[in-house]
Amino acid sequence: MKALKNLLNDLSAVGDDHSEVEDTDVREQMYAAVFHGFIEQTPGFELPGFFGMFEDEGNERVKAALARFVADAIPEAKKLGFSSPSQRFAAFENGSITSDSGQPFDDFFGSASTYEGAKAAFAG
Repeated sequence: MKALKNLLNDLSAVGDDHSEVEDTDVREQMYAAVFHGFIEQTPGFELPGFFGMFEDEGNERVKAALARFVADAIPEAKKLGFSSPSQRFAAFENGSITSDSGQPFDDFFGSASTYEGAKAAFAG
């Protein structure tokens, strides 16, 4: 997915100035946003303004990267035929897609391993 590669590049750029983008708390909050915004497409979901970054500018950049991802990934997933949450989960947790610097999704999001695991962690 092109949208995933763009997200990883955006977050890698954030990490150049804000290394905490890879901290566990930030990763979990970003994954929750991806889960609701892209994987489940939870009705009424809005991206939060805070992701656990140390500075407002870091939170703003993370939000912008995630907003771009959701806006681009939803139509891309439809075009690719990923109509179910489990298909979108598999597309998101695709370790073969990396940033230009070689960082996979789990550097920024960790891994839920299975759709059921992600649902248990973030649906409640």
